[in-house]
Amino acid sequence: MIGNYIKATKAFLTSAKLMKTGQTVSQQTGDDGDIEAGRNTSFSVLAQNNPFGNTNRFTSTTGNQTYTNTIIIDWSTFDGNNVLGWSNTLRGPSPTRTWSQDIADALLLSIGGFSSGWRIPNINEIMSLPNYTYLNNFIQYAPFSLGAVSLNTSTRQTATAVFKYASSNGTITSVDRFSQFNQYIVCRTFTVTGTILL
Repeated sequence: MIGNYIKATKAFLTSAKLMKTGQTVSQQTGDDGDIEAGRNTSFSVLAQNNPFGNTNRFTSTTGNQTYTNTIIIDWSTFDGNNVLGWSNTLRGPSPTRTWSQDIADALLLSIGGFSSGWRIPNINEIMSLPNYTYLNNFIQYAPFSLGAVSLNTSTRQTATAVFKYASSNGTITSVDRFSQFNQYIVCRTFTVTGTILL
């Protein structure tokens, strides 16, 4: 019982601090590049080992950095039991598919042997990906390298409007969910048992 309490507390404490932005070049004392506030050693290096025994923030499902099945695990989201994984494949847009249809399609995806649990991420999940070192395209880094895209999220602003994220300039805007067609990526919560992801 005490061991579980310590594990839960440690996971809670390490995730209580926001991630670094990735910005390392300073323009003046006190800016983000100077202070580099946030958890982990850097944007892509964890302060402690992931379950595979390395400090890589992003790995494949087998702990290396060879993404043969296009699944990227983000160990900065690991809470001791679950971790968020991403598919590196852009989907859409299709002028014949609405936001609601894209949401439904994502739930039916099977990627890399994982046949359920895939979904379009919410706005906070998308906002965990930008690395602000890369000007004019904040998700243009390995292992993502998505290009300058506008990504739909699963977060609605109103009954008719949803939020999208533009990786070219880091803006979040509201778009009509019935007439705006944007690309999207999908994510999934994985349960972690040792080095096995379920």
